[in-house]
Amino acid sequence: MKKKIIAIALLGGILSVIIYFFTQSNELTLTSLGDGLSIGMTPYGIEGKSFNDYLKDDLDATHKLKEYTHEFSNAGKTVKELIYEIKENKSLTIKEKTIEIKQAINNADILTIAIGMDELASTKITREIKEEYLHDMEELLSMIKMLNNNKVIVISLYTWGKNDLLTIEKINASLRDIALTNNFLFIDINKILMNKNYYLNKESYYINYLGHKAIYEEIKKML
Repeated sequence: MKKKIIAIALLGGILSVIIYFFTQSNELTLTSLGDGLSIGMTPYGIEGKSFNDYLKDDLDATHKLKEYTHEFSNAGKTVKELIYEIKENKSLTIKEKTIEIKQAINNADILTIAIGMDELASTKITREIKEEYLHDMEELLSMIKMLNNNKVIVISLYTWGKNDLLTIEKINASLRDIALTNNFLFIDINKILMNKNYYLNKESYYINYLGHKAIYEEIKKML
């Protein structure tokens, strides 16, 4: 009788494992947070295809995409604004469904963060501006760490216009340290975007689809 009970228990355990493997979902939720770079903004005031879109298409083509949330990314958004939105738990109605930003962050299997270019690209970066930006990024990534510990990918700044290479490299080095401290992935796109063929015109720091595809390729390597 005892052996029979043990056999039934073992059979039940095996069946539970089989059911788990056949019913678990392998689909992934992709969420993006950021400014104009994150949404593929162009100098002409319209959105193009971003690195997030390339990643979304890749997941979709391999039947791995569950959901893509990019509505919390906006052109011109600053780090402080994003921090405020998370603190206030901003909500948006997307396809007749209301979603809160904390929920979007928490649900993400892959979360990309690209923010800073819209507020720094056309500004001469002083020591005070640099320190304030890094302080804000430290606060932002710490908040996100509390909500999500999956694959969080932090995208660097890149050199353009008034800001010299050394300044951007120093900021990116500090940004990398902050990202790694939170166990996040970090992608330095500065050298990638030194290719003049990635820009739509000389008057704007916004990149074209080739530049976004190059960023996506780097993300793909990491994933």
